[in-house]
Amino acid sequence: MKKAALIITTGIALALSPACKKKERGVCYCSYLSGDKKEYNLSSLSRSQQTDSCYVLDGYAENFAGSCKLK
Repeated sequence: MKKAALIITTGIALALSPACKKKERGVCYCSYLSGDKKEYNLSSLSRSQQTDSCYVLDGYAENFAGSCKLK
């Protein structure tokens, strides 16, 4: 009986939890202290340009207590 209750509880918890979004390659993900999140699709650029562009975006985000990371 306890095992069934555990399975049901786990199923409900998984159903109610927010879905995880897989991060895509070539996208610069920025998050801010206020909780805001932004995504910048840089996949049309070369990898070195993506890195440089995300670095610039990270510099801008730092002014608003944020940070950006390229995936």
